[in-house]
Amino acid sequence: MFLPIMAETGDSSGSMRSGGSFPTTHWSVVLVATQAGTPQADQALATLCEKYWYPLYAFARRQGCSPHDAEDLTQAFFLHLLEKNSLAAADQARGRFRSFLLTAMRHFLINEWHRGQARKREGRHILVPLDADIAETRYAAEPADNASPEKLYDRNWAWALLGRVLKRLRVDEEAAGRGALFERLKPTLMGERLTLSYGELASGFKTTEEALRMAAVRLRRRFRRMLREEIAPTVARPEEIDDEIRHLFASLGGEG
Repeated sequence: MFLPIMAETGDSSGSMRSGGSFPTTHWSVVLVATQAGTPQADQALATLCEKYWYPLYAFARRQGCSPHDAEDLTQAFFLHLLEKNSLAAADQARGRFRSFLLTAMRHFLINEWHRGQARKREGRHILVPLDADIAETRYAAEPADNASPEKLYDRNWAWALLGRVLKRLRVDEEAAGRGALFERLKPTLMGERLTLSYGELASGFKTTEEALRMAAVRLRRRFRRMLREEIAPTVARPEEIDDEIRHLFASLGGEG
């Protein structure tokens, strides 16, 4: 079902060849967030919360928390990272940011349950307001399967990451005047079949089938590059990117 990202030809290293450096955006944000009590720490943690609150919320729900408790606990988890300076224990050399965040959340839930209480939002600083209705709508749409909380977390992490990549790609294509073409070719990015043939699509866009196929190839290459750019900051070493891509697509496919 899903596109084998690593198998395509072309530049597989993306922007990481530039200057021979390896981007560390997420881990850099983590380091800033360890500077407790500073506006920069608040903003850094808010950035992490905005990106990753739903996978953690779904993890808490699958663990048996009620919607209200899952919302409180997810918000409290990020506050805990800030107030207790827990991010100081994060070590980029130990690997994937995805795994670090899940381990920290698991330990946080265990500690909360042992205390027999969920920390309340009232009177507390809210980093990012979590929309409970949207969260529950998304959670209700989760497949009715027996996926473990950890697998559900990985699946939602993957969807969130892919959503950011597709949004970036859509913005670029729309800016280049190719928004309508992007929407038509988008299914191919996930390895799905088009509802119309390339020849039929080419006629609608007043181009040739060969030109349209080349446009699809270029779009997949840009998608692959952006995907690698999005994953690169969440792992410790460049060689881990392909493994992380395989893991994320396996999570979407219900494997593993």
